[in-house]
Amino acid sequence: MSTLHRLQRPSPGPGRRRGADSEGRERLLDAAVTLFSERGVANTTVAQIAKAGRVTSAMVHYWFETRDKLLDAVAEERMVPVIREIWEAGAPKEGSATELVHGLLVRMLDLIESRPWLASLWLREVVQEGGLLREKTLSRIPMERNVAFRQRIAKAQVRGEINPHIIPELLFFSMLGLVMLPAASIRSKRRFGPMVHLERPELQRHVLGLVMNGLSGTGARRARS
Repeated sequence: MSTLHRLQRPSPGPGRRRGADSEGRERLLDAAVTLFSERGVANTTVAQIAKAGRVTSAMVHYWFETRDKLLDAVAEERMVPVIREIWEAGAPKEGSATELVHGLLVRMLDLIESRPWLASLWLREVVQEGGLLREKTLSRIPMERNVAFRQRIAKAQVRGEINPHIIPELLFFSMLGLVMLPAASIRSKRRFGPMVHLERPELQRHVLGLVMNGLSGTGARRARS
Protein backbone atom coordinates (compact mmCIF):
# COMPACT_ATOMS: atom_id res chain seq x y z
CA MET A 1 0.00 0.00 0.00
CA SER A 2 1.20 3.47 -0.86
CA THR A 3 1.87 5.62 2.16
CA LEU A 4 2.24 9.34 2.67
CA HIS A 5 5.78 9.96 3.84
CA ARG A 6 6.84 13.36 5.11
CA LEU A 7 8.18 15.30 2.16
CA GLN A 8 9.11 18.84 1.34
CA ARG A 9 5.89 20.51 0.35
CA PRO A 10 5.87 21.38 -3.36
CA SER A 11 5.14 24.95 -4.30
CA PRO A 12 1.65 25.36 -5.75
CA GLY A 13 3.14 27.66 -8.38
CA PRO A 14 2.64 31.34 -9.04
CA GLY A 15 -0.50 30.81 -11.09
CA ARG A 16 -2.37 28.72 -8.53
CA ARG A 17 -5.18 30.51 -6.73
CA ARG A 18 -5.99 29.84 -3.08
CA GLY A 19 -9.64 29.21 -4.00
CA ALA A 20 -8.61 26.50 -6.44
CA ASP A 21 -6.45 24.95 -3.72
CA SER A 22 -9.41 24.85 -1.35
CA GLU A 23 -11.72 23.37 -3.97
CA GLY A 24 -9.19 20.68 -4.86
CA ARG A 25 -8.61 19.80 -1.22
CA GLU A 26 -12.35 19.41 -0.58
CA ARG A 27 -12.70 17.26 -3.69
CA LEU A 28 -9.83 15.10 -2.51
CA LEU A 29 -11.42 14.54 0.91
CA ASP A 30 -14.70 13.62 -0.77
CA ALA A 31 -12.86 11.10 -2.93
CA ALA A 32 -11.05 9.71 0.12
CA VAL A 33 -14.20 9.01 2.15
CA THR A 34 -15.89 7.40 -0.84
CA LEU A 35 -12.97 5.08 -1.52
CA PHE A 36 -12.46 4.32 2.17
CA SER A 37 -16.13 3.33 2.47
CA GLU A 38 -15.86 1.01 -0.52
CA ARG A 39 -12.43 -0.56 0.04
CA GLY A 40 -11.36 0.31 3.57
CA VAL A 41 -8.59 2.67 4.58
CA ALA A 42 -5.84 0.02 4.52
CA ASN A 43 -6.74 -1.07 0.97
CA THR A 44 -6.82 2.42 -0.55
CA THR A 45 -3.67 3.98 -1.96
CA VAL A 46 -2.77 7.63 -2.21
CA ALA A 47 -2.57 7.29 -5.97
CA GLN A 48 -6.16 6.01 -6.09
CA ILE A 49 -7.38 8.91 -3.96
CA ALA A 50 -5.49 11.44 -6.06
CA LYS A 51 -6.90 10.00 -9.29
CA ALA A 52 -10.47 9.98 -7.96
CA GLY A 53 -10.02 13.55 -6.69
CA ARG A 54 -8.55 14.67 -10.02
CA VAL A 55 -5.33 15.95 -8.46
CA THR A 56 -1.72 14.81 -8.49
CA SER A 57 -0.16 12.73 -5.72
CA ALA A 58 2.20 15.67 -5.10
CA MET A 59 -0.79 17.79 -4.13
CA VAL A 60 -1.86 15.17 -1.58
CA HIS A 61 1.55 15.60 0.04
CA TYR A 62 1.25 19.37 -0.23
CA TRP A 63 -2.09 19.48 1.60
CA PHE A 64 -1.58 16.75 4.20
CA GLU A 65 2.18 15.95 4.39
CA THR A 66 1.62 12.51 5.99
CA ARG A 67 -0.83 9.66 5.81
CA ASP A 68 -1.79 10.22 9.44
CA LYS A 69 -2.64 13.86 8.81
CA LEU A 70 -4.89 12.85 5.91
CA LEU A 71 -6.78 10.52 8.25
CA ASP A 72 -6.95 13.29 10.86
CA ALA A 73 -8.56 15.55 8.26
CA VAL A 74 -11.09 12.87 7.27
CA ALA A 75 -12.07 12.42 10.92
CA GLU A 76 -12.14 16.14 11.75
CA GLU A 77 -13.76 17.45 8.55
CA ARG A 78 -16.00 14.59 7.41
CA MET A 79 -16.87 12.26 10.31
CA VAL A 80 -17.14 14.49 13.38
CA PRO A 81 -19.30 17.20 11.72
CA VAL A 82 -21.92 14.54 10.98
CA ILE A 83 -22.27 13.64 14.66
CA ARG A 84 -22.37 17.31 15.66
CA GLU A 85 -25.03 17.99 13.05
CA ILE A 86 -27.17 15.13 14.37
CA TRP A 87 -27.12 16.62 17.86
CA GLU A 88 -27.44 20.27 16.93
CA ALA A 89 -30.28 19.86 14.44
CA GLY A 90 -32.11 16.95 16.02
CA ALA A 91 -31.91 17.52 19.76
CA PRO A 92 -34.29 20.31 20.85
CA LYS A 93 -34.17 21.33 24.50
CA GLU A 94 -37.97 21.56 24.65
CA GLY A 95 -40.46 18.80 24.00
CA SER A 96 -40.82 15.24 25.15
CA ALA A 97 -38.12 12.59 25.22
CA THR A 98 -39.89 10.65 22.47
CA GLU A 99 -39.89 13.76 20.27
CA LEU A 100 -36.18 14.10 20.93
CA VAL A 101 -35.50 10.50 19.86
CA HIS A 102 -37.73 10.87 16.79
CA GLY A 103 -35.87 14.01 15.71
CA LEU A 104 -32.47 12.39 16.15
CA LEU A 105 -33.47 9.33 14.12
CA VAL A 106 -34.85 11.37 11.23
CA ARG A 107 -31.72 13.52 11.23
CA MET A 108 -29.51 10.41 11.12
CA LEU A 109 -31.48 9.17 8.11
CA ASP A 110 -31.23 12.57 6.40
CA LEU A 111 -27.45 12.70 6.82
CA ILE A 112 -26.91 9.15 5.61
CA GLU A 113 -29.04 9.86 2.55
CA SER A 114 -27.00 12.98 1.73
CA ARG A 115 -23.68 11.19 2.37
CA PRO A 116 -23.83 7.75 0.71
CA TRP A 117 -20.36 6.86 2.03
CA LEU A 118 -21.21 7.46 5.69
CA ALA A 119 -22.82 4.21 6.86
CA SER A 120 -20.23 1.88 5.34
CA LEU A 121 -17.30 3.99 6.49
CA TRP A 122 -18.68 4.32 10.02
CA LEU A 123 -19.18 0.58 10.38
CA ARG A 124 -15.90 -0.36 8.72
CA GLU A 125 -13.48 2.13 10.26
CA VAL A 126 -15.12 3.59 13.40
CA VAL A 127 -17.31 0.93 15.00
CA GLN A 128 -15.00 -1.98 14.29
CA GLU A 129 -12.23 -2.54 16.83
CA GLY A 130 -8.97 -1.67 15.11
CA GLY A 131 -10.68 0.59 12.57
CA LEU A 132 -8.22 3.21 11.37
CA LEU A 133 -10.61 6.10 12.02
CA ARG A 134 -11.95 4.81 15.33
CA GLU A 135 -9.82 6.71 17.84
CA LYS A 136 -9.43 9.73 15.60
CA THR A 137 -13.21 10.10 15.36
CA LEU A 138 -14.37 9.08 18.82
CA SER A 139 -11.78 11.23 20.60
CA ARG A 140 -13.13 14.32 18.81
CA ILE A 141 -16.83 13.80 19.60
CA PRO A 142 -18.17 16.08 22.38
CA MET A 143 -19.60 13.60 24.87
CA GLU A 144 -21.55 16.17 26.88
CA ARG A 145 -24.42 15.96 24.36
CA ASN A 146 -24.65 12.21 24.85
CA VAL A 147 -24.57 12.62 28.63
CA ALA A 148 -27.42 15.14 28.46
CA PHE A 149 -29.38 12.77 26.20
CA ARG A 150 -29.00 9.91 28.69
CA GLN A 151 -30.17 12.13 31.51
CA ARG A 152 -33.30 13.18 29.61
CA ILE A 153 -34.15 9.55 28.86
CA ALA A 154 -33.59 8.52 32.48
CA LYS A 155 -35.82 11.34 33.77
CA ALA A 156 -38.52 10.37 31.28
CA GLN A 157 -38.36 6.81 32.60
CA VAL A 158 -38.91 8.06 36.15
CA ARG A 159 -42.01 9.94 34.92
CA GLY A 160 -43.26 6.77 33.23
CA GLU A 161 -42.93 8.20 29.69
CA ILE A 162 -40.24 5.77 28.49
CA ASN A 163 -40.00 1.98 28.72
CA PRO A 164 -38.10 1.25 31.97
CA HIS A 165 -36.32 -1.70 30.36
CA ILE A 166 -34.35 0.59 28.05
CA ILE A 167 -30.80 1.36 29.17
CA PRO A 168 -30.19 5.10 28.60
CA GLU A 169 -26.43 4.61 28.12
CA LEU A 170 -27.06 2.26 25.19
CA LEU A 171 -29.97 3.98 23.47
CA PHE A 172 -28.11 6.42 21.21
CA PHE A 173 -25.65 3.76 20.03
CA SER A 174 -28.55 1.36 19.41
CA MET A 175 -30.22 4.04 17.29
CA LEU A 176 -27.03 4.52 15.29
CA GLY A 177 -26.76 0.78 14.72
CA LEU A 178 -30.38 0.46 13.56
CA VAL A 179 -29.79 3.19 10.99
CA MET A 180 -26.22 2.44 9.90
CA LEU A 181 -26.32 -1.31 9.35
CA PRO A 182 -29.33 -1.46 6.98
CA ALA A 183 -28.11 1.69 5.19
CA ALA A 184 -24.70 0.11 4.61
CA SER A 185 -26.39 -3.01 3.27
CA ILE A 186 -28.47 -0.93 0.88
CA ARG A 187 -25.34 0.89 -0.27
CA SER A 188 -23.53 -2.36 -1.01
CA LYS A 189 -26.65 -3.66 -2.81
CA ARG A 190 -27.04 -6.57 -0.43
CA ARG A 191 -30.61 -7.65 0.10
CA PHE A 192 -32.13 -9.38 3.09
CA GLY A 193 -34.35 -11.64 1.00
CA PRO A 194 -35.70 -12.10 -2.54
CA MET A 195 -38.79 -9.96 -1.86
CA VAL A 196 -37.14 -7.21 0.20
CA HIS A 197 -36.06 -3.94 -1.38
CA LEU A 198 -35.17 -1.19 1.08
CA GLU A 199 -34.94 2.47 0.21
CA ARG A 200 -35.23 5.60 2.40
CA PRO A 201 -39.04 5.50 3.03
CA GLU A 202 -38.98 1.81 3.94
CA LEU A 203 -35.89 2.19 6.12
CA GLN A 204 -37.37 5.17 7.96
CA ARG A 205 -40.66 3.37 8.59
CA HIS A 206 -38.78 0.31 9.87
CA VAL A 207 -36.41 2.20 12.18
CA LEU A 208 -39.07 4.50 13.60
CA GLY A 209 -41.43 1.58 14.12
CA LEU A 210 -38.84 -0.37 16.09
CA VAL A 211 -37.52 2.47 18.21
CA MET A 212 -40.68 4.43 18.90
CA ASN A 213 -42.70 1.32 19.80
CA GLY A 214 -39.81 0.16 21.95
CA LEU A 215 -39.76 3.49 23.76
CA SER A 216 -43.46 3.26 24.55
CA GLY A 217 -42.95 -0.09 26.27
CA THR A 218 -46.15 -1.53 24.80
CA GLY A 219 -44.72 -5.03 24.60
CA ALA A 220 -43.39 -4.84 28.16
CA ARG A 221 -46.78 -3.72 29.51
CA ARG A 222 -48.54 -6.55 27.71
CA ALA A 223 -46.07 -9.07 29.13
CA ARG A 224 -46.64 -7.80 32.68
CA SER A 225 -50.42 -7.87 32.26
